[in-house]
Amino acid sequence: MDIHKNLNQTTELDSARNDLSVEKKLLDCIEKLVMNDDFTAAVNSVLTTILEHYDADRTYIFEFQWKENLIRNTYEICRDGITPQIENLQTVTVDVVARWVDSFEDQEQNTIIFIGDVDALKDDPTRRLEYDCLHPQGIKSLIAIPIFINGKLHGFLGIDNPRSHKDALTLLTQLTYIIANELQKRLLTEALTKKSYQDPLTGLNNRLAYDEMLEHLRGKEFPVGVGFLDINGLKWINDTLGHDMGNKVIQKICTILNEHIEQQYIYRISGDEFVMIWPDVDYKVFMSAAKKLEAALFAEKNIASFGFVWGKEEDTGIAVRKAEKAMQTAKNKFYAANAELKDSRPGYLDALLQEFRDSTFIPYLQPLYSIQYNRVYGAEVLVRKIDPHGNIHTPVEFISIMECEHMISMVDFTMLRQACELIQKWKPVWPDIVLNVNFSRNTLMEPDFLERIDQILSETGADPAQLIFEITESSQNIQLESLCSLLDEVKQRGISLAIDDLGTEAACLEMLYLPQISVAKIDKSLIDKAEHIDREQLVIRHLIDLCHDLNMRCVAEGIETDSQIELLKKLGCDKLQGYKIGKPMLPEDFLRQFGESALYKNKEKNLTGK
Repeated sequence: MDIHKNLNQTTELDSARNDLSVEKKLLDCIEKLVMNDDFTAAVNSVLTTILEHYDADRTYIFEFQWKENLIRNTYEICRDGITPQIENLQTVTVDVVARWVDSFEDQEQNTIIFIGDVDALKDDPTRRLEYDCLHPQGIKSLIAIPIFINGKLHGFLGIDNPRSHKDALTLLTQLTYIIANELQKRLLTEALTKKSYQDPLTGLNNRLAYDEMLEHLRGKEFPVGVGFLDINGLKWINDTLGHDMGNKVIQKICTILNEHIEQQYIYRISGDEFVMIWPDVDYKVFMSAAKKLEAALFAEKNIASFGFVWGKEEDTGIAVRKAEKAMQTAKNKFYAANAELKDSRPGYLDALLQEFRDSTFIPYLQPLYSIQYNRVYGAEVLVRKIDPHGNIHTPVEFISIMECEHMISMVDFTMLRQACELIQKWKPVWPDIVLNVNFSRNTLMEPDFLERIDQILSETGADPAQLIFEITESSQNIQLESLCSLLDEVKQRGISLAIDDLGTEAACLEMLYLPQISVAKIDKSLIDKAEHIDREQLVIRHLIDLCHDLNMRCVAEGIETDSQIELLKKLGCDKLQGYKIGKPMLPEDFLRQFGESALYKNKEKNLTGK
């Protein structure tokens, strides 16, 4: 008994010593990872500890590149005499470790991959890819444990040919969590560093990267090719059509640049200026690329002026100034030949605007809610643009541009026609639905405005009484006398009229003088302020009372909370619109969500005769 007792005590003591050794190694590794400023050195030190603990040939980390369907060996430590593999394992397809991925992603199982005999995989057709990758590296056995970051599989830590502690993986498991945390910090640091050197709109190098490159090249003896590009007419576009259109021009320039110069050599140094710095480039190579770029810019109706030089300068900044001077000469020549274009509409704009002509415009419906009847009674028709590439754009991205380019009537009348078609299509299930359609100043002032309305009503058969035309904010610039006459004609057709954004500069109170207007839409900005400010509530209450005295109904826009609904009820508002009632949605989704209650109400009405 005493002998057995002593043996048990010895075993327990050995186990305790081993646990203590593991804990010390773990603490040592944590300290190296957390305290060392050189992340690569810290990881390599930890991998060395793992290599020694498991008496292995090689330890390493692989990280997934999911978009490219690749895994990449990013860190590696080898025993003396073992050939490093990291250079050969930068583009391994995920298919090689597909079985591992499936096991790793079952996180509830806390899966660790252990392959005791790699040669045994040779005759298994489902694992031949693994064998063909592992065997040439001299791997006989391995252990791999997953690394997760924010709950997503990021990579794995591996050990080749472990000889010790193969059944004791505590150190490996705990270290993986620490490594994952530090890898996350590295990824965040890399992302922040990249952003600090990258222009957010184009993805090109920014001014900071440009300044550092100039400093880096200072005093270097090798030749440098430099180009300087300035966009023609960008200020006019930004001032006239808005910055969204200006951004399209910038992105077009970026596309042209990338087709002729490697992106790493291109810098966006200001709103409309780009510099190319191509170090240690052959004269013929650079000149060929620069001349092709120059020709491409000319083919786009001189979308930009471009100058370039090649040579050796102790200060590359001197070469940049020479290229800028060459650019300015090119710009002066262009405007001398096209004097009528200076400070006016750039000729290349037509090609960019063609996207709008080639786009499809579809309606989204945002529900309108009646407080009195406690139901959705209709919707505002809001336009969405689907460009030739299938991308969906909201009005803020294109309405101002189309107004400036006198293309907005195309959108307004398209939305009216589609609204009328919906009214007719839904008559069996929602015979009294009301749809609000927006009309801009430009469309109202078109000479055939009324004729086109009559044509659409005639061709669709829609009841004008189910339409409300919303006069949008830009209409304030129309003389009231002209607008009054026009609105008389619209009202005579049975169409109701609404003023939009009441309470802002865009819809001045003078619009309330117009007797044809029967609906006022109170702007969201007033509603947002009123919830917690008594004075604002008093203003809205009197605004609603004023509208009621003028025989107008009020719609409160931008309703987002239950408390706002209760407030507007208390203030006497008639109708509500906003995300709390419903977001803009496709017509079929709108009918599915709100049409059933409308059908029920209509059936109830027919049964009761009321």
